[in-house]
Amino acid sequence: MDRDEKIKVAITAGIAGVILLILILYLALSGIKKPSNDNNAPDNEITSVSGDSSSFDDSNADNTDSSNDADNKSEDNKSDNAAGDASKTDSDLASTGSTSSKTSVKKKTVSGNSLYRTESAEVRNVYKGLAIDIDAQMSEMASYWNEGNMNAVRDLAGLDRFEAMSYKLNGTKDFLYFGDVDGTGLPNGKGLACYANDQYYYGEWSEGVRSGQGTWISFYPVYDQNVVIEHMYTGQWQNDLPNGEGQEHYDYDQNYMNDSDIYVQNAIGNFADGLYNGRMYMITVNNNYETKEWYGDCENGTWKQVVNTSKDPEGRSAVMDEKDNTENHIWMVQEKMKDNGIHGIVTGGNMVKK
Repeated sequence: MDRDEKIKVAITAGIAGVILLILILYLALSGIKKPSNDNNAPDNEITSVSGDSSSFDDSNADNTDSSNDADNKSEDNKSDNAAGDASKTDSDLASTGSTSSKTSVKKKTVSGNSLYRTESAEVRNVYKGLAIDIDAQMSEMASYWNEGNMNAVRDLAGLDRFEAMSYKLNGTKDFLYFGDVDGTGLPNGKGLACYANDQYYYGEWSEGVRSGQGTWISFYPVYDQNVVIEHMYTGQWQNDLPNGEGQEHYDYDQNYMNDSDIYVQNAIGNFADGLYNGRMYMITVNNNYETKEWYGDCENGTWKQVVNTSKDPEGRSAVMDEKDNTENHIWMVQEKMKDNGIHGIVTGGNMVKK
């Protein structure tokens, strides 16, 4: 091949190389796609984020069927809770202040013109056939109570076998007893009694009735779904009722508290047959668990109007002064000023012979 032919071949190869390079670049560039929006993204690339990190358990969202029996039984006992509040609709009676499933349970409320009042718990026969040993259980609880171990007492009271023991007394005022007795077999000295409605008393007795120093507690079973968890009185007793100096105490379930009722946490002073009688020191608590202290005068359960005050336009009377602000009062309508004290105590029964 001469020189001219070699030059032609080289030029031809160079041109072919350039064309091939251009073709490769074109193909490479045509394969690049523009960014697309997320509407065509695969489903498995989409993450759903809830606005509420807590889960909602609706397993108890409607308890009306399961609680009908207890509600019917307690209708008469709790009728006074609705006094002065008859105009409320069912939605008004529902508990407020909680996002839990419990808020769907309708609860009776009293007006903001009175202290919250409750009757006894309704213990239901949900432990049918459960074996119980009355002597062993009463002895066990009495030993903890005697030691002052109230946490253990509360734990025992919440057990199925203890609630079943209390249920055996339903419909009666009678009581089971463990403790000292006199020559005739009546409670005399110190001992423990179990009553219906999950109530217990531990303390002094005389001739078969509660007399002396003692503590009464009304426990409320979890399934009862009551605003009250525990109702308690510690102090002097006579003739089976609080008489003398003592202290009433409530513990509440915040899920069921509303912002209109006046919830007593502690009432300290003198009692006459279970009623407030004399100068009373009161501590109230609201549904945010904030407390206030008050003073008021009561005579056999009837509040006296605070000195130098007049009824308000609604006909209510000031019955208590706030401890730290005497210009602030608790006001009550006239019908709610009476019969104030400890309610729901089972009284008047006889000891059950085991």
